[in-house]
Amino acid sequence: MPFSRHELIPGWRDLVTMGPYRRDHWVALRVALAIGAPLVLLWATGSMQLAIFAVFGAFTSVYGRGLDVFARLRLQSIAAGALLVSVGVGALISLSPERGLLVLPIAAAWAFLMSLLGDRVRWAPPGPMFQIFALAAIAALAVDGAVLLRGLGVAVVTAVWSLLLGLVFGAVGELVDRGRAARAAGGGAGAPAQAPGPAFSGPAASGASATGAPASGASAVGSLSTGSIRSVRPARSTPLGRAWMFAVGTLVAGAIPLLIGIGHPYWAMVSAIAGLSAATGFHRVLRATHRLVGTVLGLGAAAVLMAFEPSGLVVVLLVIALQGGVELFIVRNYTLGLLFLTPLVLVMGRLAGDVSAGQLLLERGVETLIGVAVAVAIAVVLERLPASSKL
Repeated sequence: MPFSRHELIPGWRDLVTMGPYRRDHWVALRVALAIGAPLVLLWATGSMQLAIFAVFGAFTSVYGRGLDVFARLRLQSIAAGALLVSVGVGALISLSPERGLLVLPIAAAWAFLMSLLGDRVRWAPPGPMFQIFALAAIAALAVDGAVLLRGLGVAVVTAVWSLLLGLVFGAVGELVDRGRAARAAGGGAGAPAQAPGPAFSGPAASGASATGAPASGASAVGSLSTGSIRSVRPARSTPLGRAWMFAVGTLVAGAIPLLIGIGHPYWAMVSAIAGLSAATGFHRVLRATHRLVGTVLGLGAAAVLMAFEPSGLVVVLLVIALQGGVELFIVRNYTLGLLFLTPLVLVMGRLAGDVSAGQLLLERGVETLIGVAVAVAIAVVLERLPASSKL
């Protein structure tokens, strides 16, 4: 059957559809605490230059949404190890005077390896996005070895804190669920039988299986229709094929900003990976479109926030609130999640203080557009391949 480009073009309903609410506020609270407590401590000790390391350690907490407590601990432990090694590799690159040339091929190779690892353990969010973000952002830092070593320590401590939070929230959630089950059992024979919904976590909370894979059947298809991150893997693809897809996307998306001389190539890399992390050609284009629309809206929100020139504790509180907003909406509608994520990234970027707000806004917009264009181009090329070759 000939390929039609119209099969890849999402409609406006695809962009505005909201996924089901599944007690996402508990995940938002857990992730906000994971990043919030370390940032408050860094602010209190005058060490906010290490905040970026805390952020990458706290990314541990975004994994394992919807799993039971022990399955989440296992998955988050693997994700934490991958994130910390990514930070370490980025730190080694940053020590080299040739870091600008080294980061691109190493990031592409790392995307390949992290994609294989992610498929092996079936982590969600899917793909190597957070690992590449960590590696490339740390590689871009112009700091000495002592700062990098302290930063790595901050990342380790934050990752451990995130794991502990996962255990606490999971344990409390199980107690709440048991209490609900006991109350339902004592409600009398006339009460309709109904399984209690998970309070803080549980496979039913996200349409995920105990392995972190999306549920099969209609629920997975419904999740795909929102462009959310709940459903992640195509039925007919290979881990090796997806790894090559991410490697090529990272390489091309990162090369373009370097060639035209703008400041944050990893933003383009991450945008490309985000789009390519979806399951099919249509959903890759849809995810990339979500990414672009959400970023444009988020740039407007970021411009308003940055006009007030927040600093110190205000920045910390903004980061906590915005991170909570990201987790509250990102799996229900990716565009809405980006409305919070974009100002979050830019507010954090202002902590460095060496780039004007206007330049940050411009670079974020341009590099997101580059990454989105690369993701869409790869999705179209892959869609033209024979069915047996599609990733």
